[in-house]
Amino acid sequence: MEIGIVGFGRFGRFAAEILGKDFPVSVFDRKPLSGQSGVRFAALREVARKPCLLLCVPISRMELVCRRLGPLLTPGQLVMDTCSVKEEPLRLMLDLFPESVDVLGTHPLFGPETGRHGIAGLDVVLCPGRGDRTGKVEQYLKELGLKVTVTSATEHDRAMARTQALFHFLAQGFSRMKVGRDTLATPGPAQLFRAFQDVRGDSRQLFRDLQQVNRFAPAQRKKLIDSLAALDRSLSRRRD
Repeated sequence: MEIGIVGFGRFGRFAAEILGKDFPVSVFDRKPLSGQSGVRFAALREVARKPCLLLCVPISRMELVCRRLGPLLTPGQLVMDTCSVKEEPLRLMLDLFPESVDVLGTHPLFGPETGRHGIAGLDVVLCPGRGDRTGKVEQYLKELGLKVTVTSATEHDRAMARTQALFHFLAQGFSRMKVGRDTLATPGPAQLFRAFQDVRGDSRQLFRDLQQVNRFAPAQRKKLIDSLAALDRSLSRRRD
């Protein structure tokens, strides 16, 4: 089976490196591409017709990419995205792609940094959209050593709002305070600062998308802020 990848940013390159060990991979990106072993670069029209198509594009570009891809797709294809939010990307693919094309939402809960020493034991989420090939994808991912969770897009986004979105929110907050790895700290905070550092290489657009496209994120941010404010008030009362 041939695999096409649309988007050759940090995660697109990472995915191509992994998948290229098992499948012929063709890649399209809107920017000029540099070489990578085992990867063939091609025009969008060609890549879009591969039996399995993986979209490694920012959440905020999904609508534009889906509108461009829709007329190029062929019956029987499987198209998957890799966005960190699932409701909106799945909606776009289901609405803008022909019904003859299968759709599956995926979210690898890791990236080039966290997976740089190998992906075995890491987590990936599958959110079925259209078609019956979720089981085949799950089987392949398990063969790679990944832990697979199959759930709905809504439940995925609800969970990510409480975890990934809040974590990135805190990481940005600490970054603005200029508190980080060079700060004198006990082992617990030092470990947290290292984890924050891992996501600071992500784009600001990814941060905004995590916070603004996931409809559950604003409520979770408010709960966190309210909780911290209440904690601060309780400490002030004790001091007085």
